[in-house]
Amino acid sequence: MNIAIVGAGLSGLTCAYRLRQAGHTATVYEGGRVGGRMATVHVAGFGIDVGANLMLGNDTRLAALAGEVGLREDWLVLESGPGGILEPGGLAPSPDSVSDLAWLPGLSLAARVRLLGFLVHAWRTREDLDFFDLSVGSDELDDMDAWTATVEICGEEVAARLIDPFVRTFHFHSARRMSMKYFQALAALFVRGSFRTRGFRDFMESLPMALAERLTVRAANVDSVSHDGLTPIVHCGEEHAAYDAVVIATTATVARRLWTAPSHAQAELLAGVRYSCTMMCAFRVPRSVAGDYEGIWVPFTQSTLVCCCSNDTCKGSFDETHCVLSIGLHEEAARELLGVSDEHVLGLVAAEWGRLYPTCADRMEGLHVQRWPEAMPVYGVGDVARVKAFWGHGQGDNGVWLCGDYLNHPWLEGAVRCGEKVAGAIVGHRVDRGLPARAATPGSQPAALH
Repeated sequence: MNIAIVGAGLSGLTCAYRLRQAGHTATVYEGGRVGGRMATVHVAGFGIDVGANLMLGNDTRLAALAGEVGLREDWLVLESGPGGILEPGGLAPSPDSVSDLAWLPGLSLAARVRLLGFLVHAWRTREDLDFFDLSVGSDELDDMDAWTATVEICGEEVAARLIDPFVRTFHFHSARRMSMKYFQALAALFVRGSFRTRGFRDFMESLPMALAERLTVRAANVDSVSHDGLTPIVHCGEEHAAYDAVVIATTATVARRLWTAPSHAQAELLAGVRYSCTMMCAFRVPRSVAGDYEGIWVPFTQSTLVCCCSNDTCKGSFDETHCVLSIGLHEEAARELLGVSDEHVLGLVAAEWGRLYPTCADRMEGLHVQRWPEAMPVYGVGDVARVKAFWGHGQGDNGVWLCGDYLNHPWLEGAVRCGEKVAGAIVGHRVDRGLPARAATPGSQPAALH
C-alpha cells in the first residue's frame, strides 16, 4: 500500500516507521519542525528541551524504538539531587516511590492513612488499567474529575498538597479538568515502580531525527486532505496525490482543519478534543546558586504563574560556571501571556522564581521562551470513554486514520504506542477503496507487522 502520514511528531514518525518495516510505501509530510512537541533548541551553547523534556523507566515501547534506531547507548538515567514540592516552609521531597508518598512530611495522620488506602487500591488494581492506553479497562471512573474524586477518597489536604501540584507539573492544568480514570491509571503506573526519569545524551530531538533519517519526509505544508469517492487525497499547493490510506498525525485542531470529508464519528471526536496551554522559559543561571535537583513542583497556592522548574544540568545543559533552568507556567497564566513579548515574560518569570527560590534572585539571564498554546490534550470527564468508542467506530473511515496522544495514548510512550497501533490496524485490515477501513479493537496491541 501507498500511505501518507501528515505530521512528523513522534506518533506519526513511529507509524510511518512501522509501516515501512511492513513493506509499505510511507511518505511523511511536515511543514514545520520534525519532532513536534519533542523539541530541542540550541541557544548560547546550550541544548534546551523546550517541549517534552523527560521519559520514564516504564517507557518500554519508546526504549525499544530508540534501540532500533541506534540510540540504545544514549538512553540515560537522569542523575541529580532530590527535587521537591515547593511549600511555605521550603522543599518537601517530591515522591519517586510509594514509600516516599507514605512518608511525605507535614501530612496529618488521617491524611496519610487515607492516602495509603488509595495507594493500596491502586496496587491491587494496577493490572486493570494502562496509562499509556487508556482504552484498557472499565470506564466507571471516567464520570468524575480527579479533584472531586481524590478529595472524596483522600481528603482535601492530599488533593491540594500532592494531587493538584502533580497534575499541574506534568499537564499544566488543574486536577479539576482531569478524568479520574486518567488519574487512577497514572496512579497504577506509579505504584508499579520504574518511575525514574530518563533522557537522551543529545537531548530529546535525537529520537525524531533518527526516525526521520530512515523515512521519506517531505518538507511541505499540507493544505487539506480530501476524498474523491474512491481514495483520500493529500493537497499541497498546486500538487495533489491520492493514497490508499492517509494518517493525520497532527493535533486534533489541525486535523479538524485539514480533513474536509470526515465521517460523523471523526468530526464528533475531533470537535471534542481540548488542550492545556503552557510556556517554557529557559534561563542561564550560575551553578553555584541554581541548586542540585531534576525538578521542583510548584503548587498553585504558592504561585499562580510558575508550575514547575527543572535544572537541566542532569541532561547536559551546563558549562563550567552556568546551567540552564527550564521553568513551566500554569495554564491560567500562560493563556494570558501568549501574546506578550519574550522580554516581558522572561522578566516576570525571573522575578517570580527569585521570590520562590531566593538564591536565584537577580542571577537569571533569559535565553528562550517556547509558547505551547496546545501543550497537551486534556482528558476531562467522559473523554476517555468517548475516545475509546471512536477506536471501535470511526477510526479509519474513508481511508483516513487519526493518530496522536489525544487518542487515549498520553505522554511519549503513549504516542509511540498510538503510532504502532494505527500502523498495525492499517496492516491488519484490508483498506478497500471507497469503503471505511475496519478499526482496531479498543485497547488492543498492534498487529504483527510482516
